[in-house]
Amino acid sequence: MKATKYIFLIQLFLISVILVGQNNQTFLSLDDAIQRSLANRYDLKIQKINTKISETQVDEVTTRNLPQVTSDLDVRYNNQLQTNVIPGSVFGIPNSPNKDVQFGTKYNTLWGVNLNQTVFNPLNRSDKKIADIQSEYQRLNEKLTETTIKQEVTEAYFTALLWKEKVLLSAENVKRAEEMYEVTKDQLSMAQATPYDVRRYKIDEENAKASDEQNKRNYELSLSDLAYKISDDSIKTLVLSDKITDFIQQFSLVPKENEEVKRTELSQEKVQLEIYRLNIQKQKLLYLPSLSVYGNYSYQYLNKEFTPFTSASWYPFNYFGVKASFPIFDGGLKSKTRQEFELKSQLSKFNYNKLSRDFKQEVKSAQTTLNNALIDLDYQKKNLELIEELYKIDAERFKNGAIKQVDLTSTAYTLQQTQTNYLNSVYNYLVAVVRYKKALGLL
Repeated sequence: MKATKYIFLIQLFLISVILVGQNNQTFLSLDDAIQRSLANRYDLKIQKINTKISETQVDEVTTRNLPQVTSDLDVRYNNQLQTNVIPGSVFGIPNSPNKDVQFGTKYNTLWGVNLNQTVFNPLNRSDKKIADIQSEYQRLNEKLTETTIKQEVTEAYFTALLWKEKVLLSAENVKRAEEMYEVTKDQLSMAQATPYDVRRYKIDEENAKASDEQNKRNYELSLSDLAYKISDDSIKTLVLSDKITDFIQQFSLVPKENEEVKRTELSQEKVQLEIYRLNIQKQKLLYLPSLSVYGNYSYQYLNKEFTPFTSASWYPFNYFGVKASFPIFDGGLKSKTRQEFELKSQLSKFNYNKLSRDFKQEVKSAQTTLNNALIDLDYQKKNLELIEELYKIDAERFKNGAIKQVDLTSTAYTLQQTQTNYLNSVYNYLVAVVRYKKALGLL
């Protein structure tokens, strides 16, 4: 009775361990991986903050056209009043000596409100346009970062799937090699095989095990790299929910000639050229005057005693005015700055032309790689179909005693190598599609 109870407890414990392990697993599809990376990657978060900063700068320029209101409070105690000299002649008495006098009171407090309203500033509108276009540049940077992340995560996911399939193949190869080794030992005991055959199959078994361990380590590394590129700390144990061959149809693509290149980098360069153009225009606007109106309303407290809460010693005054500022001479700074932006504009045009040529060549290269990958995929698929048929035939012939064990083993190894080649061709094709789309700006 007690033994039955202990067995039940052990089974319950093992089930709990299995369930905990399953709860720690994260089943991940390619779409899940991309969405998680877009939500968690710090490089994209940084770029989004840069976009927000740029948008904030637009608002900062807008506030320049709003009224600026300030209030000043100045409390002063005159320990020693300033001395002024009044010429004696002002009193109408010839040869009268000058008079030393002191004006003011010991306590002088001023409290006022100032208002300044810009009526016309040639830079405000120009700076607003520049800030708007710079925000657009940052948004394009954000889009470019997203594209890079999608490419990195997609390729990392395909790599992990490739090693996952290779692990399955190498596990089958180990099982097959172990079976062949055991069969050969039995044949040795019946004088149907030699010690040389046994040693040879033992070497095949050890090689298969070594290859399997290497594939497992590469698979673990690919999962670690995928988790790093996703940048999601909540992921504990990754379980890929797709098979690499499932994506052949989804990523089916035949490249076309003369496809339009829609790279974000080209849009960025156009925006950068517009930024330089606006800055050139801004330097010209600096020669225009600015106009503003201002006003002030103040109360001044003057008394020899500090009794600020009595209204008798407070004296109000106010004023308003119009101010026009005319730029006259700045040492040629505006002219030099304009020349700098003109050179940068010319540089931007050259860079745009260079990028256009570079991307066209990149598309051609990616197109050639994709076409080669398509041909190889079709070739490896036909080879796999052929060797699978041959293996079935040889397996049947071996059962009937028509061929030896070594012949079936040779066919099995060819099948395993062909399966690996097919997986590699699928991976190369999928990566070629991703890079071709990226080259066109369609990723």
